[in-house]
Amino acid sequence: MKGFKEGHAMPSFIKLVLLAVTLLCSVTVIAQQETEKYYDSGALHFERQFRNGKLHTSKEYYDPTGIKAELEYKGNKLIAKKTFRRNGDLEYELRYDDGKKIETQIEYYSTGEPFRRRTLVNDKRDGLEIEYYSDGQTKAERNYINGKKEGSARGYHINGKLQGDWVFKNGEPIFATLFYSTGEKWLVHTHFDEKGRLNGVSKEYDKEGKLMALRYYEKNDMVKRDRVGFLLRWWWELRY
Repeated sequence: MKGFKEGHAMPSFIKLVLLAVTLLCSVTVIAQQETEKYYDSGALHFERQFRNGKLHTSKEYYDPTGIKAELEYKGNKLIAKKTFRRNGDLEYELRYDDGKKIETQIEYYSTGEPFRRRTLVNDKRDGLEIEYYSDGQTKAERNYINGKKEGSARGYHINGKLQGDWVFKNGEPIFATLFYSTGEKWLVHTHFDEKGRLNGVSKEYDKEGKLMALRYYEKNDMVKRDRVGFLLRWWWELRY
Protein backbone atom coordinates (compact mmCIF):
# COMPACT_ATOMS: atom_id res chain seq x y z
CA MET A 1 0.00 0.00 0.00
CA LYS A 2 2.81 2.35 0.79
CA GLY A 3 4.31 1.91 -2.66
CA PHE A 4 0.88 2.42 -4.22
CA LYS A 5 0.38 5.75 -2.38
CA GLU A 6 3.79 6.99 -3.34
CA GLY A 7 3.09 6.04 -6.93
CA HIS A 8 -0.08 8.15 -6.88
CA ALA A 9 1.53 11.08 -5.08
CA MET A 10 4.33 11.54 -7.61
CA PRO A 11 2.17 12.71 -10.54
CA SER A 12 0.53 15.36 -8.33
CA PHE A 13 3.93 16.62 -7.29
CA ILE A 14 5.07 16.85 -10.91
CA LYS A 15 1.92 18.78 -11.79
CA LEU A 16 2.65 21.28 -9.06
CA VAL A 17 6.22 21.72 -10.27
CA LEU A 18 5.09 22.18 -13.87
CA LEU A 19 2.46 24.69 -12.80
CA ALA A 20 5.02 26.66 -10.84
CA VAL A 21 7.44 26.68 -13.78
CA THR A 22 4.66 27.79 -16.13
CA LEU A 23 3.67 30.64 -13.84
CA LEU A 24 7.29 31.68 -13.46
CA CYS A 25 7.81 31.71 -17.24
CA SER A 26 4.62 33.72 -17.71
CA VAL A 27 5.76 36.30 -15.20
CA THR A 28 9.19 36.43 -16.87
CA VAL A 29 7.65 36.96 -20.34
CA ILE A 30 5.37 39.68 -19.05
CA ALA A 31 8.32 41.35 -17.37
CA GLN A 32 10.33 41.15 -20.58
CA GLN A 33 7.47 42.57 -22.62
CA GLU A 34 7.15 45.54 -20.33
CA THR A 35 10.87 46.17 -19.93
CA GLU A 36 12.00 49.77 -19.77
CA LYS A 37 15.58 50.76 -19.24
CA TYR A 38 16.73 54.03 -17.70
CA TYR A 39 19.94 56.04 -17.67
CA ASP A 40 21.73 56.57 -14.36
CA SER A 41 20.27 60.07 -14.44
CA GLY A 42 16.77 58.57 -14.32
CA ALA A 43 15.89 59.53 -17.88
CA LEU A 44 14.23 56.89 -20.04
CA HIS A 45 16.76 55.05 -22.20
CA PHE A 46 14.51 52.71 -24.20
CA GLU A 47 11.07 51.14 -24.13
CA ARG A 48 9.51 48.20 -25.98
CA GLN A 49 5.99 47.18 -26.91
CA PHE A 50 4.82 43.66 -27.70
CA ARG A 51 1.82 42.22 -29.53
CA ASN A 52 0.75 38.63 -29.02
CA GLY A 53 4.00 37.95 -27.25
CA LYS A 54 6.17 39.27 -30.08
CA LEU A 55 8.20 42.45 -30.24
CA HIS A 56 6.28 45.15 -32.11
CA THR A 57 8.07 48.47 -31.54
CA SER A 58 11.13 49.75 -29.75
CA LYS A 59 12.16 53.32 -29.01
CA GLU A 60 15.49 54.62 -27.79
CA TYR A 61 16.02 58.08 -26.27
CA TYR A 62 18.86 60.49 -25.67
CA ASP A 63 19.83 61.52 -22.16
CA PRO A 64 18.18 63.61 -20.84
CA THR A 65 15.50 63.81 -23.54
CA GLY A 66 14.80 63.44 -27.25
CA ILE A 67 14.04 60.50 -29.51
CA LYS A 68 17.17 58.70 -30.80
CA ALA A 69 15.74 55.72 -32.69
CA GLU A 70 12.43 54.09 -33.60
CA LEU A 71 12.26 50.44 -34.64
CA GLU A 72 9.31 48.43 -35.91
CA TYR A 73 9.08 44.65 -36.00
CA LYS A 74 6.85 42.00 -37.51
CA GLY A 75 7.10 38.49 -36.18
CA ASN A 76 10.15 39.59 -34.17
CA LYS A 77 11.88 40.62 -37.41
CA LEU A 78 12.94 44.21 -38.04
CA ILE A 79 10.88 45.80 -40.84
CA ALA A 80 11.54 49.53 -40.30
CA LYS A 81 13.99 51.77 -38.49
CA LYS A 82 14.61 55.47 -38.06
CA THR A 83 17.46 57.23 -36.28
CA PHE A 84 17.50 60.89 -35.33
CA ARG A 85 20.03 63.53 -34.41
CA ARG A 86 19.80 65.25 -31.05
CA ASN A 87 17.95 68.18 -32.60
CA GLY A 88 15.29 65.82 -33.96
CA ASP A 89 16.42 65.78 -37.61
CA LEU A 90 16.13 62.44 -39.38
CA GLU A 91 19.55 60.85 -39.94
CA TYR A 92 18.77 57.38 -41.27
CA GLU A 93 15.72 55.42 -42.36
CA LEU A 94 15.37 51.74 -43.19
CA ARG A 95 12.37 49.77 -44.40
CA TYR A 96 11.66 46.48 -46.11
CA ASP A 97 9.23 46.55 -49.03
CA ASP A 98 8.37 43.46 -51.11
CA GLY A 99 11.55 41.76 -49.97
CA LYS A 100 13.72 44.79 -50.80
CA LYS A 101 15.92 46.50 -48.23
CA ILE A 102 15.41 50.24 -48.73
CA GLU A 103 17.58 52.74 -46.86
CA THR A 104 17.63 56.52 -46.76
CA GLN A 105 20.87 58.09 -45.54
CA ILE A 106 21.19 61.76 -44.65
CA GLU A 107 24.64 63.18 -43.93
CA TYR A 108 25.23 66.54 -42.25
CA TYR A 109 27.91 69.20 -42.07
CA SER A 110 29.65 69.55 -38.70
CA THR A 111 27.60 72.72 -38.25
CA GLY A 112 24.34 70.76 -38.58
CA GLU A 113 23.12 71.55 -42.10
CA PRO A 114 22.24 68.69 -44.48
CA PHE A 115 25.10 67.69 -46.79
CA ARG A 116 23.87 64.64 -48.74
CA ARG A 117 20.70 62.59 -49.05
CA ARG A 118 20.76 59.21 -50.80
CA THR A 119 18.72 56.03 -51.14
CA LEU A 120 20.07 52.50 -51.19
CA VAL A 121 18.18 49.41 -52.36
CA ASN A 122 19.72 46.14 -51.19
CA ASP A 123 22.88 48.05 -50.22
CA LYS A 124 23.27 49.71 -53.64
CA ARG A 125 22.59 53.35 -54.50
CA ASP A 126 19.31 53.73 -56.32
CA GLY A 127 17.28 56.75 -57.36
CA LEU A 128 18.14 60.40 -56.91
CA GLU A 129 21.10 61.44 -54.75
CA ILE A 130 21.31 65.11 -53.75
CA GLU A 131 24.17 67.11 -52.24
CA TYR A 132 23.73 70.53 -50.65
CA TYR A 133 25.81 73.57 -49.88
CA SER A 134 25.84 74.58 -46.22
CA ASP A 135 23.31 77.31 -46.96
CA GLY A 136 20.80 74.70 -48.16
CA GLN A 137 21.15 75.27 -51.90
CA THR A 138 21.49 72.22 -54.13
CA LYS A 139 25.10 71.43 -55.02
CA ALA A 140 24.66 68.28 -57.12
CA GLU A 141 22.01 65.83 -58.31
CA ARG A 142 22.81 62.34 -59.55
CA ASN A 143 20.60 59.44 -60.53
CA TYR A 144 21.54 55.83 -59.81
CA ILE A 145 20.22 52.46 -60.94
CA ASN A 146 21.48 49.34 -59.19
CA GLY A 147 24.52 51.16 -57.81
CA LYS A 148 25.60 52.86 -61.05
CA LYS A 149 25.07 56.39 -62.33
CA GLU A 150 22.47 56.48 -65.06
CA GLY A 151 20.96 59.32 -67.02
CA SER A 152 21.24 62.94 -65.97
CA ALA A 153 23.65 64.31 -63.37
CA ARG A 154 23.93 68.01 -62.60
CA GLY A 155 26.19 70.21 -60.51
CA TYR A 156 25.55 73.81 -59.44
CA HIS A 157 27.72 76.78 -58.56
CA ILE A 158 27.30 78.34 -55.13
CA ASN A 159 25.28 81.13 -56.77
CA GLY A 160 22.74 78.58 -58.03
CA LYS A 161 23.85 78.67 -61.67
CA LEU A 162 24.32 75.36 -63.47
CA GLN A 163 27.93 74.20 -63.22
CA GLY A 164 27.78 70.95 -65.18
CA ASP A 165 25.25 68.83 -67.05
CA TRP A 166 26.32 65.20 -67.49
CA VAL A 167 24.78 62.13 -69.06
CA PHE A 168 25.76 58.68 -67.79
CA LYS A 169 25.19 55.20 -69.15
CA ASN A 170 25.88 52.09 -67.08
CA GLY A 171 27.96 54.13 -64.64
CA GLU A 172 30.16 55.95 -67.17
CA PRO A 173 29.84 59.47 -68.67
CA ILE A 174 28.98 59.73 -72.35
CA PHE A 175 28.33 63.48 -72.62
CA ALA A 176 29.05 66.57 -70.53
CA THR A 177 28.60 70.32 -70.73
CA LEU A 178 30.30 72.62 -68.22
CA PHE A 179 29.32 76.24 -67.56
CA TYR A 180 30.89 79.45 -66.31
CA SER A 181 29.77 80.60 -62.87
CA THR A 182 27.81 83.31 -64.65
CA GLY A 183 25.78 80.68 -66.53
CA GLU A 184 27.28 80.67 -70.02
CA LYS A 185 28.44 77.48 -71.74
CA TRP A 186 32.17 76.84 -71.26
CA LEU A 187 33.19 73.27 -72.24
CA VAL A 188 31.50 70.50 -74.21
CA HIS A 189 32.85 66.95 -73.81
CA THR A 190 31.58 64.31 -76.22
CA HIS A 191 34.52 61.93 -76.61
CA PHE A 192 34.65 59.39 -73.78
CA ASP A 193 36.11 55.90 -73.98
CA GLU A 194 34.54 52.71 -72.59
CA LYS A 195 36.05 53.45 -69.17
CA GLY A 196 34.47 56.90 -69.01
CA ARG A 197 37.72 58.75 -69.62
CA LEU A 198 38.09 61.76 -71.89
CA ASN A 199 39.78 60.65 -75.08
CA GLY A 200 39.53 63.00 -78.00
CA VAL A 201 38.62 66.60 -78.72
CA SER A 202 36.48 68.89 -76.55
CA LYS A 203 35.18 72.35 -77.40
CA GLU A 204 35.85 75.45 -75.30
CA TYR A 205 33.64 78.54 -75.62
CA ASP A 206 33.93 82.14 -74.51
CA LYS A 207 31.17 83.85 -72.56
CA GLU A 208 29.64 85.18 -75.75
CA GLY A 209 29.01 81.62 -76.93
CA LYS A 210 31.73 81.60 -79.58
CA LEU A 211 34.07 78.64 -80.05
CA MET A 212 37.36 79.75 -78.53
CA ALA A 213 39.61 76.66 -78.43
CA LEU A 214 39.89 72.93 -78.96
CA ARG A 215 41.16 70.76 -76.13
CA TYR A 216 42.77 67.40 -76.83
CA TYR A 217 42.55 64.69 -74.14
CA GLU A 218 44.20 61.33 -73.57
CA LYS A 219 42.93 59.22 -70.68
CA ASN A 220 41.43 62.29 -68.96
CA ASP A 221 44.63 64.35 -69.33
CA MET A 222 44.61 67.43 -71.55
CA VAL A 223 47.63 67.08 -73.84
CA LYS A 224 47.05 70.08 -76.08
CA ARG A 225 44.92 73.20 -76.39
CA ASP A 226 44.60 75.05 -79.69
CA ARG A 227 42.93 78.41 -80.01
CA VAL A 228 40.45 78.69 -82.86
CA GLY A 229 40.67 81.68 -85.16
CA PHE A 230 37.68 83.60 -86.40
CA LEU A 231 37.94 82.37 -89.99
CA LEU A 232 38.11 78.67 -89.08
CA ARG A 233 35.60 78.76 -86.24
CA TRP A 234 32.62 77.61 -88.32
CA TRP A 235 34.62 74.75 -89.83
CA TRP A 236 35.73 73.41 -86.45
CA GLU A 237 32.16 73.64 -85.19
CA LEU A 238 30.96 71.41 -88.01
CA ARG A 239 33.87 68.97 -87.69
CA TYR A 240 33.66 68.43 -83.93
